[in-house]
Amino acid sequence: MEYFEPRSVSEALSVLARHGAEAKIIAGGTDVMVDIKFKEEPGGLVNIKKIPGLNGISENGAGLRIGSLTTIREIETSALVREKLPVLWEAAHQFASLQVRNTATIGGNICRASPSGETLGPLLVLDAKAKLAFGDGEKTVPFTAFFQGPGKCSAGTNGLLIQIEIPYPPAGSKSVYLKHAVRGAMDIAMVGVAVLMTPDSSKNNIQDVRIGLAAVAPTPVRAAKTEALLRGKPLSPSLLREAAVLAASESSPISDQRSSAEYRHWIVEALTRKGLEQTWQAATGKEIA
Repeated sequence: MEYFEPRSVSEALSVLARHGAEAKIIAGGTDVMVDIKFKEEPGGLVNIKKIPGLNGISENGAGLRIGSLTTIREIETSALVREKLPVLWEAAHQFASLQVRNTATIGGNICRASPSGETLGPLLVLDAKAKLAFGDGEKTVPFTAFFQGPGKCSAGTNGLLIQIEIPYPPAGSKSVYLKHAVRGAMDIAMVGVAVLMTPDSSKNNIQDVRIGLAAVAPTPVRAAKTEALLRGKPLSPSLLREAAVLAASESSPISDQRSSAEYRHWIVEALTRKGLEQTWQAATGKEIA
């Protein structure tokens, strides 16, 4: 296995162009090193940790920019993220152990493209975008189109995620990230549900709602049919039940060693119902009539 330690984005892209699918990018290494130990050793290891300018959290007027090398712990301890993007903060706070959060990067969590990636559901409901660098220039891709399958994303084998661009949610919006796992934060999500809701000016109806589902399909997904069902309506008990059932139908989980597909469907329904109820009450100050 060859080891590379590029000191610039262009140098990293040059290495990737030469080695393609044989190379693995490493930043925090919390997933890659496990793969090397227990699965297969790559032909090359490209350590991008020392490339300057790829970490940090900055405000951009209408939103935040987060460098791909920013650790999950930096996101968790950022007052700016906690105030402006609480759904992302909640995901970071529930991300594995403190030791892992201190090492793992948001770019690694994204480009791993695991269906159960902790930050991915929140990024979907925040309408975030990935800024990618390639040999022939840069490209910005919305996360709704970024994930292409388990372990596959728009960066491909020759691109590099350099930044995440996240617009601030509309005024009055409330959000929540709910995770179900056997050992809580220490475990990979069996099901993850992110909900972001914006009420209308009267606070009587749902103006907009976004629902992100993780660990229940080949990629993290938005529950588009459920969102359409809810928009423009007050959240009644009957609509809440209907929306939760519909969200579960929009998932396509598998059975594995951690859970059956049937159980995951039930958890999607339960967490969607809970997430909608919590965001409605927080956004409107009203109990569900």
